[in-house]
Amino acid sequence: MTTQQVPQARAGRDSRGDRVADALVDRGLVSPADHDEAADVVDHALSAHHVEPTSLRRRLAELAGYVGGALVVAAGALFVADQWMTLSVGQQVGLLAGTAVLLFGAGVAVGLTGGGFASLRADMQPVRRRLASVLFTAAAVAGAATTITWLIDVIERRGAEAEQGSWIGVGGSLTLVVLALVGYLLAHSLIGQAAIAVGVAYAVPFALDAFGRVEPIPLGLVFLGVGLAWVALAEKAVWHEVVPARIIGSVMIVVGAQIPVASDQAWVGYLLTLLVAVAGFGMYVARQAWPYLAVGVVGVTLAVPEALLDWTEGSLGTAGVLLVAGVTLLGASLLGLRLRQR
Repeated sequence: MTTQQVPQARAGRDSRGDRVADALVDRGLVSPADHDEAADVVDHALSAHHVEPTSLRRRLAELAGYVGGALVVAAGALFVADQWMTLSVGQQVGLLAGTAVLLFGAGVAVGLTGGGFASLRADMQPVRRRLASVLFTAAAVAGAATTITWLIDVIERRGAEAEQGSWIGVGGSLTLVVLALVGYLLAHSLIGQAAIAVGVAYAVPFALDAFGRVEPIPLGLVFLGVGLAWVALAEKAVWHEVVPARIIGSVMIVVGAQIPVASDQAWVGYLLTLLVAVAGFGMYVARQAWPYLAVGVVGVTLAVPEALLDWTEGSLGTAGVLLVAGVTLLGASLLGLRLRQR
């Protein structure tokens, strides 16, 4: 195809791919001979990521679904609240489990209408996806409450020691993680990812307490490892909500690095926090993602004043610590701005 033939090809077609290809040819980025091939590639890529437009009617339907679900849950809670203590454990467990099944079934019904779960996973119908995810997450919470209620009764009937109560937390939090993960795989959303994160955050200390006494350094290292894994999954786009996943993972990393500060070996926390800050600046340079820049700034701002206050045995005083914290924050911010400019 020659340059003179391109206008004829353009005249016969008017797709989004053709308009993009026209712009690329005009800028000299694509040769006129490759115009049709470039248009086909763009059309194919855009069709694979087609998102159904969200009309006002759909948004109102989504809002009605949220309000309806909230009213159903509120009505059930009010109906049961006055009679809850008079119910047997079997009845309590049955009511909670029934609520979980009802909510999960409603999520499945929403997912099966209008294209099925394949369209939800492809993000072609965001309204249905969000509504289904809310229902699945609510079902996960109800399922966790069911497990907790049942385990409390089991431990009380066996006359187990109070320390074994940690297994109640382990069972409830793991139930929340598993059910929320199933819901997320069916219909992803930020609320589903947040529910998984909450379940993991509770499961870690409960599990460590169930297998022995919770020590700050092991607890911090586990949280740090979970945060690193969360960030790794975010960078591989396993989490669909990449920016929130980076934020969640970054928060876990900073918290994990700071927990050892409460131990007898506080220097471990200072060192971990400083290493996390350096890694955060490095990740920002590599990925240009602001949560990593925030990790670097926050990490330096925390580690330096904490270490100085400890090493000087508090001789700096409150004003001195505030001054050091302020200078450190300014320095970290300037470094962050410098990296951002680069």
